[in-house]
Amino acid sequence: MILEPIAEAQMDRNGRRALVKRAQIIEAAISEFCERGYASTRMSDVAKRARVSYGLIYHYFGSKEVLFDSVVETWWDAVYRMLETERGETKPVQLKLENMVEYMMGMYEAKPEIVSIFITEVSRSSNYHAVHGVVNIEKAFSLVQDIMKQGQLSGLLNPAISARYLSYIFVGAIESMLTVLVMGNEPLNAARRERIATAIIKIFLDGAALR
Repeated sequence: MILEPIAEAQMDRNGRRALVKRAQIIEAAISEFCERGYASTRMSDVAKRARVSYGLIYHYFGSKEVLFDSVVETWWDAVYRMLETERGETKPVQLKLENMVEYMMGMYEAKPEIVSIFITEVSRSSNYHAVHGVVNIEKAFSLVQDIMKQGQLSGLLNPAISARYLSYIFVGAIESMLTVLVMGNEPLNAARRERIATAIIKIFLDGAALR
């Protein structure tokens, strides 16, 4: 009986160490995938940057493909949480749209490497779409589409235009701007982020607003 709490405490410590190691490996993988691209990144490169053994990476992730998926999941999880929050709020839809653009630009400002991976290895990769991305991308568009439907019901957006098409146009505008930033390795500060968000919202609403 005395040994049980000791064993549980040891398991807790081991679990925390494992989480720290996994996070350490993922951070190193983000840097490697961003710098080298998926195809040119080797697991040994990630191990060296993470300062862990080659075998430990395979212990936690099994393959480069699984490691890459884990990196990309950090992007999708953050995007899903943001979209689900915006969908559930009762505030005006225009404010939701503004928040969505601000969030994505803010992510680039805070974590340019993960945004770069998304643009170069996910969004524009037919291989990712064919193998992994359909479910993730469909879920994201479905959440955006729900927000567009809210805009139509509120009278902000034209109901004659498919909410699905509106989501494609809106997300496409954000993705295009992120692509420009990533490909040009351009810095982004609060003032520029606000200008970009204002431009995207103005152009989108001027073309999609109910008249």
